[in-house]
Amino acid sequence: MSNLNRHPGQNSQYLLWQLPKFPFDYQYLMDLLKSYSSPRDKISRMIKKKEIIQVKKGLYVLSPDFGTRINLRSLANLIYGPSYISLEYALSYWGLIPEKVEEITSMTNKRNKIFKTPVGTFSYKYLENSKYSVGIERIPDETGAFLIASKEKAICDRLAMIKDVNSKEMAVCLREELRLDMDELPGLDIALIREIARVYKKKSVNAFYKWILKNQ
Repeated sequence: MSNLNRHPGQNSQYLLWQLPKFPFDYQYLMDLLKSYSSPRDKISRMIKKKEIIQVKKGLYVLSPDFGTRINLRSLANLIYGPSYISLEYALSYWGLIPEKVEEITSMTNKRNKIFKTPVGTFSYKYLENSKYSVGIERIPDETGAFLIASKEKAICDRLAMIKDVNSKEMAVCLREELRLDMDELPGLDIALIREIARVYKKKSVNAFYKWILKNQ
């Protein structure tokens, strides 16, 4: 009989310390538990005892009770992808809006989706492939890294959802519709905004480029 099955209490603690501090998948767990007679039952017990958290089918994190800091931003990229964090959450992350945003909002080149998980809510909005890649940043983190829209792309992603706003109305739109802190706008990368506007081909994004060009 495997040593793992001989001393379940002691071995459970040892097993938990073997688990990574970053998210892991079902196959990783199955490989780790291959000495168990019934690894699937062991996974079910670990979830029930809240030793691990099943974020969604096939994706897990170690419980914070064992010293793990759950990285919701990295999880957002893994739960549904390809995707990158954007919209309200990215605007908050960059300090462009004053509110703290709890729901992780992302863009994806797949269909719209919302995941309500034990660790939070993650929503995804569709963006065409031709618009997807420009303006994404990779941010390193102690438990990995995550993809997020740049300040410029986060603003443009949000503006692209608003129809018929022109450059004359832009200041009001940014301040009242997006709730942006206007003092944070100086220093934005105009060349990047121009490239995003060229690719997005949206009236509101083109209007933002014209407005920022005039007001920087």
